[in-house]
Amino acid sequence: MKRIIFLLILVLTAQSLYANTVERILTEFSSVRTALSINPDILASAQDFECAVQRAREARSLYFPKINLNLNLSKSNNLESVLISGDSFSNLTYLPSGKKDLYFVIRPSIWLNIYTGGRLKTTNKRAQIEVNRVKREEEVIKSKVINNVKIIFNDCLYYKTLLELYSLKIENAKQGKIHLARNEVESLIRKKTKVKFNYDRKVLSLLNAIGLDTNTIVDISGELSPKMKDFNLDKCLLLAYQFKPEIKATQEQEILDGLELSLEAIKKYPNVSVGASYGMMSDNIMDGKLIGDKNDWCLLFAVNIPIPIIDSDGLFAKIKQRKAILRKSTMKRAKLENEIKLGVGQSLLEYNFWRTWAIDAKLFEKNGQYDETDIKIMRNLNKSYYTLELAVGVELDSY
Repeated sequence: MKRIIFLLILVLTAQSLYANTVERILTEFSSVRTALSINPDILASAQDFECAVQRAREARSLYFPKINLNLNLSKSNNLESVLISGDSFSNLTYLPSGKKDLYFVIRPSIWLNIYTGGRLKTTNKRAQIEVNRVKREEEVIKSKVINNVKIIFNDCLYYKTLLELYSLKIENAKQGKIHLARNEVESLIRKKTKVKFNYDRKVLSLLNAIGLDTNTIVDISGELSPKMKDFNLDKCLLLAYQFKPEIKATQEQEILDGLELSLEAIKKYPNVSVGASYGMMSDNIMDGKLIGDKNDWCLLFAVNIPIPIIDSDGLFAKIKQRKAILRKSTMKRAKLENEIKLGVGQSLLEYNFWRTWAIDAKLFEKNGQYDETDIKIMRNLNKSYYTLELAVGVELDSY
């Protein structure tokens, strides 16, 4: 019985020490998932997307009538009736002639745009395209963060594998399982110290890339294995044009610039709006009651049609500016497409280079029995694989 209690205490103590030592066990999948939820760049891009969504809702509200309620309460002593206006008044305020102890006006009003020359439709379309563009930018940020996490995690596995290799050699040399000279053992110990230093640095970089506190104590879980797939340039370019968010973002920016040009051109058309206002007025207030003639009210119906006549050369100058911006967007899109083609080609060339090295080294035939050269080949092979993923814009494990 005492032995069972002792073993139980020993197990609980070991679990407590391990919990105090390691706070998280990170795999590649959990690292990416955590980064998507707490990385500050991703969270900031999500707020930009939310702002764009709310601007789209604001644009849709332009289709609906605007209802206002204006309440004026004044005390005056005027020889003549006057109208006053200012920053503190949303509408003109009427002060009647004579001495008025307390005078109030309640005026509800409603206004609706019935013809805008296409302004509302274009504004709403622009707001929706802006939502899509910001969404593409969010996808670009997510893609870069995920790719960065994968590359750093791959480096962590590389240094961890080297540590295990050096530790095993040193231990076997100490136990006499392999014969190594003293200077070779000392060289291995120095290499192990250097690799441990690089491993700790990469772990800190991984924590920062994920968005975790760099004081978090973690353990890296996983095995370094070669990512071997056969890709050709045509397939990679097709995937890039289909999934690369930067291409879609520039296309939507070009559409936005075209809509801005349309909005400037629309300004030469009149804008027709109709509205009605109902005013209730009273001469004074006595004993907490409104006192006034029941006929003290007015109903106003109005049609507003502002027609631009002369704008000197301002409107034409704005249209020319928008045309220049539109041409610039077209040129930027063409340049980006060429840069993406170059990036895909270079990334594929690098991946195929290391893939050839991995095939020549017969990594799949070694069943995990890798030497130092094999580990370095796998590190560079996997890094080039993730670089190709970023260039294409989609995870290649599904293709």
